[in-house]
Parts: sequence; structure tokens; C-alpha cells
Amino acid sequence: MLFRSFDGLANLFFLAVILGAVFINHPLFLREGLMLAAALGSYYTTRPQVHAANQFNFHPIQEVAILFIGIFATMMPALDWLGLNARSLLGANPAPGLFYWGTGALSSVLDNAPTYLSFLSAVFGSFVDAEVVQQVQVLVQNGGTDLATLTGPHAEEIRNTLQVLQHHHATELAARSVNLRAVEVAFLLGNGLSNGYLVAISVGAVFFGACTYIGNGPNFMVKSIADHQRIRTPSFLGFVFKYSLPYMLPMLLAVWWLFFRT
Repeated sequence: MLFRSFDGLANLFFLAVILGAVFINHPLFLREGLMLAAALGSYYTTRPQVHAANQFNFHPIQEVAILFIGIFATMMPALDWLGLNARSLLGANPAPGLFYWGTGALSSVLDNAPTYLSFLSAVFGSFVDAEVVQQVQVLVQNGGTDLATLTGPHAEEIRNTLQVLQHHHATELAARSVNLRAVEVAFLLGNGLSNGYLVAISVGAVFFGACTYIGNGPNFMVKSIADHQRIRTPSFLGFVFKYSLPYMLPMLLAVWWLFFRT
């Protein structure tokens, strides 16, 4: 059967706007504003007949919004606690695999964003040298970021941190407005093996998200849409046993064995 027309074709433009906005970082809130404008434009320019043909409604996104508002509203005290106690909980030299499996396991039953933030706080608490971070902040505020003149017991760590800041935050560095979190991330990226822990939690947060329906926001939304349209899908445990364990788990084990075993 050949299609003679394609209703709602203009929505491809709004989709392109949303995809393009992902890469916009400055000025603040421009990215979010473009996405919101594209969503509103798509909704109000699409004919009601197209919405009806697709059985469109806001119920699935309402379910996702309520769930994740609850998660993000209650996680801030936990992040602060992890940052303060991670070193005593995990020891001096935890294996990267611990962060890979820990982040991944929670990402399987939560969205990867709060899970990533939780283990990022644990990495900050375990590996960030507060003295070095403080010295870097003082240098940035005073404009003393000439790498050739750095001396002292932490000179190499400070130099490495500043190099990362110059590479990723050159504008903020020139304006002396680099925030604390950016300095901490720069320390992890620039010094020793600590950057491997960032890779471990990043990979774990992303790769494990497909293990369950609630492992990622889009997964949960697609499941909700299917249920409301009475399309048969596997149950929560059915999905895990039929697809995640036989197909996902071997791949996840291989990634751990190759990159995070030691």
C-alpha cells in the first residue's frame, strides 16, 4: 500500500530544532527555551485529526514527570551525604568495577541521571583533593593561571587541573567565574587514574538503562504509551528475563571484563 500523503510533516522541523538545541550551552536557558518553543509549536500547529489518529494524550508524560520530580526533589540530601562519607564507605582505593556495577545496577531501576549524580558525588568525596581545589579557585579568582610559574607540593595537580579548565572552560576561566563543581571535575579529569572512575560511572549509567522499563525516562514513557493503546508488551519481569538477562548481561559482563576489571 502506497502512502499518498504524510500528515504532520512540519513536525520534522520542530524535531530538528530540539535536536539542534541539545548542542547549545550558552547563553543560559536558551537550550531549554528552544526546546519548549519547539514543543509548543508542534502541539499547536498539528491538526487535531493527526493527534486523534495517533491516540495522542499527555498521560504518559505526566506519569514520567511525577516520578522524576519525586526523585530529584528527594535526592539532594543523599548526594550531600555521599559526598561527605564516600571515602569512609568505599575505602582508599575502590575498584572502577565497583562504580561500573553500582551505577549500572541502580540505572536499571532508576533513571540514569540521578544515578549518575549519586555516584559522581561518591567519586568527588573519594578522590577530589579539597586543598588542591581550593588553591585552584584562589588562582582563578586572582588571575594567576600562568602554568609556567606554578610551584609547590601540589604544583603538578594544580597544573593538570588548570589545563583541563583552559580546554573546557576557557571563557569562564578568562572571566574568573569558574564554579566549584567545574574545578572538581577538572581535577578528576586531569589527575592520575581518577578519570577512569568517571568513565566507569558514565558507561554504567548509560549502558544499563535498557535493562528495564524504568531504567530510562523514554523506556518508561514508551511502555506507558503502549499500555494506554492496549498494545501487548512483556511484563516488567518478563522483559528482564526474556531480553535483559540473555542479551544485555553478556555484553555488560564483556565491557566490565575488558575495561573495568582491575
